Amino acid sequence: MKEKYAVLIVDDDPALLKMAGELLRGNYDVSCVKSGDEALTLLTTDYSPDVILLDVDMPGLSGFETLPCLREIEGARDIPVIFLTGVKKPEAELRGFSAGAVDYITKPFVREILLARLKVHSENGRRLRQSEVIKRDGRIDDEKFERLAADLNDTERKMLRLIALGYTNQEISDSLHYTYNYVKKVAGTIYEKKCVSKRNELKKLMM
Repeated sequence: MKEKYAVLIVDDDPALLKMAGELLRGNYDVSCVKSGDEALTLLTTDYSPDVILLDVDMPGLSGFETLPCLREIEGARDIPVIFLTGVKKPEAELRGFSAGAVDYITKPFVREILLARLKVHSENGRRLRQSEVIKRDGRIDDEKFERLAADLNDTERKMLRLIALGYTNQEISDSLHYTYNYVKKVAGTIYEKKCVSKRNELKKLMM
């Protein structure tokens, strides 16, 4: 069974988070955070959504400030970002597209239009990231890999190699035909064995 597309909603409005979450949860795996800082923290973990719905006007980091920061995070650079905001000024919309957003939807939004645009951008985003996986250089330092993988079983070794190559959990799931939850479980076992908390720390051990 194909995994649902994952959506991250970043908005400081509890009512919007509740409404959008209820609207999308039937067809998407939905995660919600209330600020740009929380989104950036979440995206430095193994979490990798297929699309991000990002508000513009938030306390702390605005959406415009958050977008370039998340593009610096490995694994988040190619995630499509849609601004979902009450800011309707044309110059704000232009700024959103100039910053790299794939769409700009204003509140209050039309349910059917939001769902249609979200579907298109989720599918396009996953295809883009899968094509980037194919183009990656498949070489890693075998000596360092073997040393780090010495106490791992076959499944853990396969996953460690893909993690080292920069695959997200979803990409590992697609490549090895494991469920997403199983990939998360095995990845957690690998981190525990290597005394790290996230993939970037694990990859540094092979540098």
